[in-house]
Amino acid sequence: MTDLTEPTEVPVKDIGTLRSRAEGSGPTTRRPITIPANRYYSPDFAALETERMWPRVWQLATTVDAVSDPGDWVEFSVGELSAVVLRDQEGTLRAFQNVCMHRGIELCKGSGTGRTELRCGFHRWCWNLDGSLNEIPSRRDFGVIDNDAYGLAPVLVDTWGPLVFINFDTDAMSLATYLGGAPADAAYLEMDDFHCRFEISVKVPSNWKTAADGFSETYHVQGLHPELLKVFADLDNHQIFWDHVGRSRQLYGVPSPRIRPTPSDQEVWEAFASVYSGRAGLDAVNPGPAPAIPDGSTLFDVMAQSVRDAQAEKGVDLSAYDNTQIMMMDQHNVFPNITVLLHPDLLSVLRTRPGDNPDECWLDIFNFDRAGANTARVKPMKMEVPLDSMAFGTVFNQDFDMLRTAQRGLHQPGFTRITLSQEESRILNNQLALERYVGISPSEIEGDLP
Repeated sequence: MTDLTEPTEVPVKDIGTLRSRAEGSGPTTRRPITIPANRYYSPDFAALETERMWPRVWQLATTVDAVSDPGDWVEFSVGELSAVVLRDQEGTLRAFQNVCMHRGIELCKGSGTGRTELRCGFHRWCWNLDGSLNEIPSRRDFGVIDNDAYGLAPVLVDTWGPLVFINFDTDAMSLATYLGGAPADAAYLEMDDFHCRFEISVKVPSNWKTAADGFSETYHVQGLHPELLKVFADLDNHQIFWDHVGRSRQLYGVPSPRIRPTPSDQEVWEAFASVYSGRAGLDAVNPGPAPAIPDGSTLFDVMAQSVRDAQAEKGVDLSAYDNTQIMMMDQHNVFPNITVLLHPDLLSVLRTRPGDNPDECWLDIFNFDRAGANTARVKPMKMEVPLDSMAFGTVFNQDFDMLRTAQRGLHQPGFTRITLSQEESRILNNQLALERYVGISPSEIEGDLP
C-alpha cells in the first residue's frame, strides 16, 4: 500500500482558532455562511449524490484487521453500490465490484475467512481471488467467452494506517492525493500501531450528512456537552483544511474560558474522569478527590500521567509523547462521511452511510486500541444494535440523543437554509466538496467564506 505519511505539497487553508479570529478583530462586516437545507432531505438531491458522488469518492470500507490474512473478505455497501474487499492467496489487498459477471447477482454478503475463490451461488460461475475468471459451468453453451472480458470489475483500494479505503472510480485520484497533507499531519500518532476491536452499526433517523455534521464541529459543545467545558479549551481548537479533509486539534484538561468562575481542581478532575475514565483508569462517576499535585507540576500534568500510567498497565508505552500530546485529540473529517478521532492511545472512527430514504442513515462506529505494528491482528467484533440500546459514555450518548430528533426540524417550511459559523468550517469544507462532485456551479453556498 502507498506510504501516505510523507509530507506533500498540497493546498492548505489555516483558519486558526476561535480565540485568534476574535482577538483584535474589531467590528465585522462578514456575511454569515448559508447552505440550502433541502440538501439534507430532498430525494432529488440524494439521487444526485447516488449518481455523481458516491461512485467517485474514496470511502472507508473496512479495517486492515478484518482482512489481515489470505482468504479474508468483507462485503461493503453504500446505497446501491457494493464491493468485496479481500486478501488474496499472495497476501495482496484487493477490491472488486460485488457482482457476478453472468447475471448480476451479488457474490458475497457479510464477511468471512478462508476463501480460495469467489463463486456465485446462483449458477456457480467462479473467479480467483485476483479477479480473474476461473470457471464457467457448461461453458461451451455460451459460445466464445473472453476470460479477460469477464474478469471481476476492479475497485481501487488503499490504506491509511489500519483503515481500508476504496473508490469505485478506477480513474480517480490516488488516496494520497485525496487525503492531502492529513496523513503527514497525523504521522506522529503512528496509526499503523492501532488495531480494531469492534465495529458497531446503528440505524439513525437522520440524513447521512446530518449525522456526519454532528461530528464535524465543536460549536455544539456549550449546548450539548456543557460538562465538557470544565476540561476542554474549546476556544483554542486549531483548524486547517485540505480539499477533502478538515482537521481540528483539540486540547483537553484545560477549562474553557467561557466558564466563570474558573472551575476548581476537583471539578476539573471529575469532568476529566467523566470523559476519559477508560483512558485514565478512573471511575467515571466517583473518581475520588483530585490527586495531590507534586511541586513544579500542574493538575494538567497529573491527568496526563494518569493516562500514561493506565496505558502502561495494559502494555502500551506512551513515553514518546509529552503531556500536551497525550491530552490532545486530533479530529480529521474526511469527505464525504467519516470522522477520525485520534489520541496517542486511542483511535475511534465514525462513518455515516445513506439509508433507504434521505431521512435515515447508518452510523458505523469503529473502535481501535494501540497494540503495536508487530502485534498479530485479530478479527474485530462486528454487530448491529438498535439506537435505543447505545451506551458509549456521556458524550457519545448525548450525540446519539440529538440524532433522534435532528432531522424533523429540517423539513419545516419556514427553515430553508442552514447557517454556519467559521467554527463550523469543517461542515462547509464538506459542502464545498459535495458541490464539486455533484456538479453545482455556480455555488449555492452564500456568505463570506473563511
